[in-house]
Amino acid sequence: MSSNEEAIYRIRELYDIANVTIRLAKTELGLFDIPYLRTTYSPEWVAHQLTKGYIGGDAVVVAGFSTDVPFFWSDLTRTPAWDQIMRDAMRAGVGPEGYSIPVIDDVGRRSLVSLNTFMPVADWKDYVRSVEGELLTVARILHDRAIEEAGFTFVPKLGPRELECLTWVARGNEAGAIAERLSLSEHTVRSYLKAARQKLACRTLSQAVSKALSLRLIKV
Repeated sequence: MSSNEEAIYRIRELYDIANVTIRLAKTELGLFDIPYLRTTYSPEWVAHQLTKGYIGGDAVVVAGFSTDVPFFWSDLTRTPAWDQIMRDAMRAGVGPEGYSIPVIDDVGRRSLVSLNTFMPVADWKDYVRSVEGELLTVARILHDRAIEEAGFTFVPKLGPRELECLTWVARGNEAGAIAERLSLSEHTVRSYLKAARQKLACRTLSQAVSKALSLRLIKV
C-alpha cells in the first residue's frame, strides 16, 4: 500500500462496502491531537460534519475512542442526536450500518477504522464475522501507516525506571527528590534520565520530557 488514501479505496472495492474511514486521535476522548482523517466519504459530507459539529455527537466516534473492542453500529445506543446524524449521513451516501475497529498501539496512540455498508444488519454481521481476522489485520496496517503519514515514524523504547524518572521530572521534581521518592541514589536517577534523554535524541531534559509527553510515553 503506497498510502492510506489509496488503500481505503482498494479496501472498499475488495470487500464491496460503501465506505472506509480511519481517524487518528489522542487517547483522551474527543481531543484530536493530529488532524488526520482518511475517508471515502464525500468531501461534502465531511464538511457538513464539521460545520454542524457532529463529531462530538457521533456515537461511532464516541464509542470508538472510549473502548478497545470492535463493535457494530447497530449495537450502539440510539439517541435523537445520533438518529439525526444518521439521517443526514444517509442522504450523503453513508450506509446506515457499519463496523468499527479501535486500534491502540504500545504507547497509547489510538485510531479508529470504520467500515460502512447498506447491507441488512443480519447479513452484514454474518459477512463481517466471516472476514473478521482479515479486517483486524487491515486495521492495524492502516493504523501503522497513519502514524507514519502523521510524522510519527519512530518511538524509542524506554525502560520502566527511565519512564518513571522522566514522569517525576515532568511533574516538577528534581533528581534528588526523585531519588528519595524511589529509594534510589541520585547518581542512579541521573543515569536513568540521561539514558532516557539519549534514547529520545534530545539535547536537554526539558526537550526529552516534552517529546515523551507528545509520544504518549509518559503522563502527568
